[in-house]
Amino acid sequence: MRKTIPKKRTPIRRGKGPRRTPPGTLLAQLRKEPNELKKKMLLLGFISDELSRKGGFLFLVGGQAVETYTAGQFTTGDVDVTTTDKEATENLLSRLGFKKEGMVWLNERLAIAVHIVGSYPTRTEKIRTVEVGPYLVRIVGVEELIVDRLKAAKFWRSRRDSEQAVVLFNGFRERIDLEYLRKRAREEKVVDILLLLKG
Repeated sequence: MRKTIPKKRTPIRRGKGPRRTPPGTLLAQLRKEPNELKKKMLLLGFISDELSRKGGFLFLVGGQAVETYTAGQFTTGDVDVTTTDKEATENLLSRLGFKKEGMVWLNERLAIAVHIVGSYPTRTEKIRTVEVGPYLVRIVGVEELIVDRLKAAKFWRSRRDSEQAVVLFNGFRERIDLEYLRKRAREEKVVDILLLLKG
């Protein structure tokens, strides 16, 4: 999987062309894919591509976004996404063999659970894109993930979130918008521990 993390916000693109992957072909590919992260990202890429052809968008957020940015260093359970067209997204999941169980959509054969948590990420200023196979997946900005993890570390004393914030900051130090990150940290009252990250 080739990952592209641009310095600036990438303009959102619609479906990449007339060629479409049939759901059955995708499922066969996913069942054979040994890399769990790539398997999930291919699924999200397919759904994103299908939605974008109809003017909709899917965004990867939460723990799965952290897993993606850290190339699997931190793994997660449910795949949290936001979508501008919940009905179309749920229809696509159903076509791909997912069944709704409580708040998540589960495909037991693929061992993937998808949780639709809203329409848009809380903040969209720093949305980035990840290339996976023929697809593009939109992912919440690393700056927002760092701030979210710092909040959990400070107010919930979560060591895991603190570790994630450190890894994200160090891994993307040269590509982070530091001015924006400081602004968001001040807004969320975590600028004190952000300064500890920066050393």
